[in-house]
Amino acid sequence: MIIVRYGEIGVKGGKRREFERKLRDNILAALRRRGVDGKARIIRGRILVDAPDETAQIIAKVPGVVSVSPAKEMEYEEVPAYLREALKGLSPKSFKVETQRLDKTFLKTSVEINREIGAFIVENFGWKVDLKNPELVVGIEIIAGKAYVFLEKLRGVGGLPVGTQGKVVVLLSGGIDSPVAAFLMLKRGAEVIAVHFDQGLNARNVVEKVVDILEDYSPEPIELIVENHFEILKPYVRALIRARKGEWTCVVCKVAMLRRAAEIARERGALGIVTGDSLGQVASQTLSNLYFETMSVRFPVHRPLLGMDKEEIVAIARRIGTYQAFLEYPYCDCPFRPERVVTGGKLEEFQRVLEVLEREGLV
Repeated sequence: MIIVRYGEIGVKGGKRREFERKLRDNILAALRRRGVDGKARIIRGRILVDAPDETAQIIAKVPGVVSVSPAKEMEYEEVPAYLREALKGLSPKSFKVETQRLDKTFLKTSVEINREIGAFIVENFGWKVDLKNPELVVGIEIIAGKAYVFLEKLRGVGGLPVGTQGKVVVLLSGGIDSPVAAFLMLKRGAEVIAVHFDQGLNARNVVEKVVDILEDYSPEPIELIVENHFEILKPYVRALIRARKGEWTCVVCKVAMLRRAAEIARERGALGIVTGDSLGQVASQTLSNLYFETMSVRFPVHRPLLGMDKEEIVAIARRIGTYQAFLEYPYCDCPFRPERVVTGGKLEEFQRVLEVLEREGLV
């Protein structure tokens, strides 16, 4: 039995039951994709999943889950006998008993249970009690009249269940930033469609690995759409060269990708485009250039990493597993990159660039 805890969902008022059901369904979908036919029931504040203990690692990656614990269900009177066997072979320097009584009709309080079970453990094993920094925590939760006993609590992703916030298209590369942006949108309950602008070499294979990793956090497979970066960009570059506006290539490249992503988003019924932009990180991500890029698309563009620095982004990438894939990502030297790029252009200058693109039928 796996105890699943959630947090933010519990304060959603009239949407709470809908979110709980969606989280339960997402957990079961994640298990089915890995060949596990589990069962789950919702009890206020918890979801109890009937599945093997090892599936706790899978469930912990489902957005909306705060923590999980493989547990044993029993009558409260059976707890001492169970612990007498379960704790054999362990020798922690210290321990504590931590009880949560979700069933307030249960006659014993949490404090009474802690004292009673703690005294039993001291008497039978002689371990030292440490309430502040114990080496071992014996967890007990009282749910619907039953005691659920566990010895570990795995941290979950948190956030909201995927599918409760609509659908987005993510510009996905095999770099560090965009996979983190995709993960954060999954964590906030959005379904993700990945769009990759392929520059050749081994880039597509790495992006496919990234999608596989991100699917650990998605109840359903993530659709990956691959576009040819060069074919999409060529007409824009030619127009800029003819107009002697080549320094705007990087900004216009982003415009081209966003416009194609917007077309895909409209086709798929998505409500926005997501990028891995972090303010000031590269030339196309200055505040003025982000403004120019966004105003050219006329479709919502979301940038969940905008206020993060590189260290923060890398830390998340390492935690979710996409950083290792990035190490395999080939260096793609764009042949269209000009010697000089615009980092702080003026609006009237960009408007003249747009006029060039409009004459060519590109915007």
